[in-house]
Amino acid sequence: MSLFPGLLSLRDVLDVALVTFLIYQGYLLVVGTRAVNVLRGILVFAGVWVLAQLLGLTTLSYLLGRAGTVGLFALVVLFQPELRAALERVGRPRGRDVRASGAALQDLARAMERLAERKTGALIALERRTPLGEYAATGVILDAVVSAPFLEALFARNAPLHDGGVIIQGSRVVAAGCLFPLQSSDGTYRRYGTRHRAAIGLSELTDAVVLVVSEERGSMRIALAGRLGPDLNGSELREQLRALVYDRADLNGDLPPAPVPPMPEAGVESPPTERGSA
Repeated sequence: MSLFPGLLSLRDVLDVALVTFLIYQGYLLVVGTRAVNVLRGILVFAGVWVLAQLLGLTTLSYLLGRAGTVGLFALVVLFQPELRAALERVGRPRGRDVRASGAALQDLARAMERLAERKTGALIALERRTPLGEYAATGVILDAVVSAPFLEALFARNAPLHDGGVIIQGSRVVAAGCLFPLQSSDGTYRRYGTRHRAAIGLSELTDAVVLVVSEERGSMRIALAGRLGPDLNGSELREQLRALVYDRADLNGDLPPAPVPPMPEAGVESPPTERGSA
């Protein structure tokens, strides 16, 4: 059926609308990441290539065409983490619900406060829609009920699982001593210790809410969507957990990004063992 005889059909309008939607969704996947600058570079490269073809610059067109073919494969290798995160977001189940109970969140917040008071480092990931099974497999499977004393014991100094991350699914502690992927050292948070970079790294690849307690300052922070929120007190932590776990809030709207801190002194937080990479 033609909306404008001889010009556009309903199929044409649908085609244009779907392409526009896909381009917009692709933009949402890369916005806020380093891939945005690369995308701008690709657009400039493509523009020069098209211009060279229009002007009949045969040699330049040939060289740019060859470089573009090789560059596509190079981009896949260079941005493998970003591509993986983007595809994970596209395939993320929308109806999956592993929200913790109110009591579990209260116990979690209480444990975080006590660990912060004692300046005991901690790293805890709350699973949301993205399954964290592959990261749980790197640690010790527990399947225990969330409780403040239990979490405090896991992160106690000299405890076997102290240097790893804990994964919580609903109201259960799934695993402890887990290894989380580190955030790139050349990013905004390069001056943070290993524990904070692991929290940011996991939040870049998944939609998990990652809590971290600093050994150096005894501060509590939340990492989400590849960004690290500001220091929180007990009441602020509870409010953020309620919003993030129950209301599915996003870091962009609820937690302002943390300012880049001054260069730390010699005692930068970095657990001494290999397990400390989480």
